[in-house]
Order: sequence, then structure tokens, then C-alpha cells
Amino acid sequence: MSIELHSFTVALNAADPQGFRSRAEHRAWTWQAVSNVAKAVQAAGMDAEARLRGHDRSGLLLFEATDRGAAFLRDLPSVLRVEGHAT
Repeated sequence: MSIELHSFTVALNAADPQGFRSRAEHRAWTWQAVSNVAKAVQAAGMDAEARLRGHDRSGLLLFEATDRGAAFLRDLPSVLRVEGHAT
């Protein structure tokens, strides 16, 4: 049985840099938020359902995930939205 993964872009809450005093503060927040999402996925045992593939400085993350993994990501408090990519 194989697991079908799809690509999803995950936007984090407060990813807009305008709300921070400096770019450095925004980058630090982004790094911490990305780390927290990755830890939440791992702690919940969702590693096979949602795999972090990358992120940018603006707080957008690229995940490969099953539908169940995407639903899990949507329920995280630090996640603003999860958008699927057409294949």
C-alpha cells in the first residue's frame, strides 16, 4: 500500500514583516515558527503524513502531505492557511 502525497503551501500566522520592529526580528520569529511546526508534526507522529520540504523568509512552508496530514496542519494554531498545488 502506498501513501499518496501532494504539495501544499502553508502560511504561518503573523508572517507579514510589517508587524515586526526589524527584519532580523521577523527572521528570528520565522525560524522559530518553522521549528515549532516541524516539532509539532514530529511529536504527533505525523512524519509519514506531512513532510516539510522547505520554507522561505516570509513564513511560507512547502510540505508534501497526505490529505490527513494537510488537515493536521490546518488545525495547528500557528498556521494561517494551507493551500494545495494542482498536479
